[in-house]
Amino acid sequence: MIEIENLSFSFLGVKKPALKNINLRIKRGEFVAILGPNGCGKTTLALCMTGIIPHFFRGKLEGRVLINGKDTRENEIHDIIS
Repeated sequence: MIEIENLSFSFLGVKKPALKNINLRIKRGEFVAILGPNGCGKTTLALCMTGIIPHFFRGKLEGRVLINGKDTRENEIHDIIS
């Protein structure tokens, strides 16, 4: 399961947030499409959902992303996906 709670993210040096107050729950077996125009935050959301943000991209991250109950801030990527 993927749980996103009050997720906001701004890249360093950029005032406008790439994501603002995102809440989402994806249960095992569900299929979800993330659609929108260029620059709306789809890739940033995917980077947060995989743990690449915050481990490889720096910025202001608020809220939390849980993958099968593991917080992406507190766990390394290899621990999240195992």
